[in-house]
Amino acid sequence: MQKSPHELRVGLVTDVGHVHDGTFNQYAYEGLMRAAEEYGFDPQISETDSLDAYEDNLERVLEEGCNLVITIGSRHGEQVERIAVRHRKVHFVVVDHEPSEKSQNVTGLVFAEDQAAFLAGALAGLITQRDAVGFVSGADVVPVRKFHRGFEHGLAQTNRRAEILDTTTRSFTDVKAGEEAGQDLCANGADVVFAAAGKSGAGAIRAAAQEGAWVIGVDQDQWLTTFEEGTVPGSERLLTSAVKRVDRAVYDAITRAFDGKLGSGVVRYNLSNDGVGLAPYHQADTDVSSEVKGKIKEIADGLRSGEIRTYVGPAGEDLREGLLTRLTDWNWRAALLPFLAVFSALVIGAVFIAAFDPVVWEAFGEGIGAGLSAAWQSVAQAYSALFAGAFGSPAEIVAGLRTYIGTGEPTELIRAIRPLTESIRITTPYIFAGLAVALGFRCGLFNIGAEGQYFVGGLATVFVGYAIQGLPGIIHLPLAIAAGIVGGAIWAGIPGFLKAQTGAHEVITTIMLNYVAYRFADFMLQVGGPMAAPGFRPVSPEIEPSAFLPQFFPNNPSLGVNVGIFLALATAALVYWLLFKTTIGFEIRTVGASPRAARTAGMSVTKNFILAMALSGGLAGLAAVHDILGVIHFMPNAFASGYGFDAIALALLGRSHPIGVVLASFLFGFLEAGAQRMQAPPASVPIDIISIVQALIIIFIAAPEVIRLIYRIRAPEEEREAVFTRGWGQV
Repeated sequence: MQKSPHELRVGLVTDVGHVHDGTFNQYAYEGLMRAAEEYGFDPQISETDSLDAYEDNLERVLEEGCNLVITIGSRHGEQVERIAVRHRKVHFVVVDHEPSEKSQNVTGLVFAEDQAAFLAGALAGLITQRDAVGFVSGADVVPVRKFHRGFEHGLAQTNRRAEILDTTTRSFTDVKAGEEAGQDLCANGADVVFAAAGKSGAGAIRAAAQEGAWVIGVDQDQWLTTFEEGTVPGSERLLTSAVKRVDRAVYDAITRAFDGKLGSGVVRYNLSNDGVGLAPYHQADTDVSSEVKGKIKEIADGLRSGEIRTYVGPAGEDLREGLLTRLTDWNWRAALLPFLAVFSALVIGAVFIAAFDPVVWEAFGEGIGAGLSAAWQSVAQAYSALFAGAFGSPAEIVAGLRTYIGTGEPTELIRAIRPLTESIRITTPYIFAGLAVALGFRCGLFNIGAEGQYFVGGLATVFVGYAIQGLPGIIHLPLAIAAGIVGGAIWAGIPGFLKAQTGAHEVITTIMLNYVAYRFADFMLQVGGPMAAPGFRPVSPEIEPSAFLPQFFPNNPSLGVNVGIFLALATAALVYWLLFKTTIGFEIRTVGASPRAARTAGMSVTKNFILAMALSGGLAGLAAVHDILGVIHFMPNAFASGYGFDAIALALLGRSHPIGVVLASFLFGFLEAGAQRMQAPPASVPIDIISIVQALIIIFIAAPEVIRLIYRIRAPEEEREAVFTRGWGQV
């Protein structure tokens, strides 16, 4: 029952300890006093000396007439709820306890300890030199379990080699036991120690710090409390503290009570509302590198947005246990959007197919039923042809397989699987080109010049392929591949350099360089040109067989699928590793997110712009490498592929993530291959329908609110916006 603000009398009952003990007793007291000063009331404060005295202290503040009672400690939550039943006119606020739904006059202030501990564990993983970190626990209560599990998972996020050395004091008040625990962990090799054990934990980190280990505090900023603002020996070894803003939570609860808005139930505090987090680095600030600070900020942002999860349950349980648990914890709503985008595009494509089929219009002249039936047959026939053109006919594949098993004759089987091999062949350069644009996006650069880089990479690889003779394939082939990569990288490095040095926008420079590349290829390959083959065709000489990419079906030239698909998948894995597992990738992504912040952190924006564009161009050059070394074995003058522009769509569809780009490339590859069968009789559907479908997919992916509106999907609480490119001259 809510009281009038003028009738409120506020009391505080601490957990075992006092209001200046450096634990969350002190934080709660500070939040209480801030509210008292603001609202002008005198609080009743009762400090608890022992567990047995807790209930007596509660009764004492009630006898003093307090009708809003702040209590501390998860150990006492159920005890408070029992007392609350007898005092219906009093509202109780319990820190670190989630009350039952039946409690009508109890509010729990619950914190995401796992998120704060996850950050602490991630920091420990980046700092440890011995790959051994220590954890000290106090009593076995839910917050401590959440601290432990979050710390464990955060450590695994940044350093899977590191192990946790666990110890416990079984108490929150035994300082001597804490000191012994900290010393034991250091003796066993731990060089970073994190303690969630109240006063015992304070003793543990103080002792470990004095032994030379790095330490991480808990609950409040222990540089201010345990290390007395840097005056206690070992304060320079305190990295940070995993703080719970109990002061803010208590202040908020009292404010709501005075506003008449404090209800029963649970109020949750996490990173999103700044209820938990890491304290400043204080004296360790210069010892924590800008790279480490940036990585911790990135993880914190990921936890806020939901991109990174702690996988810690409400009782501190490990949600990573078992495949079923992982699947149920998967963000299916986010995974559903791309699927619905493709589905919606196919549905609208079906409308176009039916709308422009003369047979359907004739059928509608006979009646609505006949028209709808004809429309269904037209769409079914078109999409059946699309499927058969992309994957092949299952019946024909089975028949061909039976013939091959029975007679050893592969002709029928090869004919049946040709659509599937063609889909894979088309997909391969899409992967390279999509990765090229996606990597540029990750650095905040819009590489619209992948087409020109494809041309220059093609010229370089074909030249090495035909001009160098007499080399064994084991040398010649890698050399030709490297030439294509270098050619594309140099061509893309030019706009990267101009962007970094002059601020020239990469969209303009890459478009212009596309045309330069086209004309340069025209000059080199025109009849009589420096790279033209003898005769009257504007093409290069055919490359040496030693530079061919190995074919899956070398005796059947109609099947162009080759080992390039494995090279593409390996490249995608390499790009993923580079972006998300290396310092280079971290800097590229940081520059993409905020060049100013990256420069402040000591990163070279100029270097990363040039590097990202060069890497992007090298990937675009690999698309040409596949087509020349694996498919046609020469370079024609009219080499326009369109991959460079389709790659923009692939990067958008794949959300600039290597795995997403691979999946998008397979989708586009299968659509392109299937379209060839769809335009042939009996379907006779224009191939432009597939272009419409692809465009619709991109529209729906780029504007996910359209899909959410159509299918009534609730948007996540917070989404992070990808940085694709910036304004003119902004570096």
